[in-house]
Amino acid sequence: MPPVKVLLVQWDINTTYATKRATRTEIEEVFAGRPIVRRNLRGRVATHLAFGVTDAGRKLAVAFIYLAETNTAYPITAWEQS
Repeated sequence: MPPVKVLLVQWDINTTYATKRATRTEIEEVFAGRPIVRRNLRGRVATHLAFGVTDAGRKLAVAFIYLAETNTAYPITAWEQS
């Protein structure tokens, strides 16, 4: 599997759900801060998971759909890591 390189975070109709537990800015900070990215479990809506830290130091996990052709992430949801 080639490395995941997110160059664009695309927001769409899922923005309200994706930002229930983290702000839009926090999610974008995770992607900007070189997160650890893993493939998600097969059969899930989100294809990948990103684990990173916001500028304020909050540890977040972000589930997202990744489109390799455009290096785009579509956030599905995010939550604070314990």
